[in-house]
Amino acid sequence: MLTQHHPRSFREMKYVYPVVSRRSGGLSVGVNLSPAGLCNFSCVYCQIPGESAGNERNGDHSDQTVDFPQLESELRDVIALVQSGELFQDKIFSRTPPDKRVLRDIAFSGDGEPTLNPQFPEAVRRVAAVRAECCSPSTKIVLITNGTRLDVPNVLDALHVLHTNHGEIWAKLDAGTEEHFRTVCRSALPFEKILTNLASAARNFPIVVQSCFLSLRGVDPSTEEIRDYITRLRQITDGGGTIQRVQIYTVARQTAEPWAQPLPDDQIDEIAATVRRETNLVVETFYLR
Repeated sequence: MLTQHHPRSFREMKYVYPVVSRRSGGLSVGVNLSPAGLCNFSCVYCQIPGESAGNERNGDHSDQTVDFPQLESELRDVIALVQSGELFQDKIFSRTPPDKRVLRDIAFSGDGEPTLNPQFPEAVRRVAAVRAECCSPSTKIVLITNGTRLDVPNVLDALHVLHTNHGEIWAKLDAGTEEHFRTVCRSALPFEKILTNLASAARNFPIVVQSCFLSLRGVDPSTEEIRDYITRLRQITDGGGTIQRVQIYTVARQTAEPWAQPLPDDQIDEIAATVRRETNLVVETFYLR
């Protein structure tokens, strides 16, 4: 399926790549600020190979300089391919259903955590300018983030630019407890820091919470873990934060660890129903298929 095929490369481009995204509901144009794979998580379900738990992934991270003229040129070119329909003559994208042949968003995602790149704020400004020039007002700018740097001043400045350009923050929250966070995300950073950053960001901007639920070595998420996860969502909203919606999903592509496996549809539906009932939040579900 197209939504299970998410290569972060397209033709000879370095920074920009199109994908058919299940969570975007159509075409998403990715902006990769970490071609070398710099990330401070090493999630068990990630499709990008890692080194070891909690360490930065393989690759030369010494130079994170972004060639902005190249990034802007690539972005304009891919947007033009989508808008003209030429993209859908490509062998892979020719199978895109008609209702998905719409540019939904430009997403900072890629091979690592976008906000780790020191030029992330300038990248947001540049992408916002290209969006205003080339896209319809309905096209979003999305930041897909693990939330670890949402408290950094220049990142906060970039979030304001994002917000004023029809932007959304899609922040990961894959656990309700420190133990489960360590197991799934394998980061050396404190879980409390993630929670604090998400709560703070949600008081300034509506956020979308992305949560991956999966089976680990044949063990499904416990009732207690789901309960604690819901408590974390409530802490954000009770503290004055706005959660625009919650995306509950399972893995759809090859994982970093073979023992990280998808949950069946009915379990995802059951988790989502519990979250809706206990929080009154808008919950979207995404499955293996």
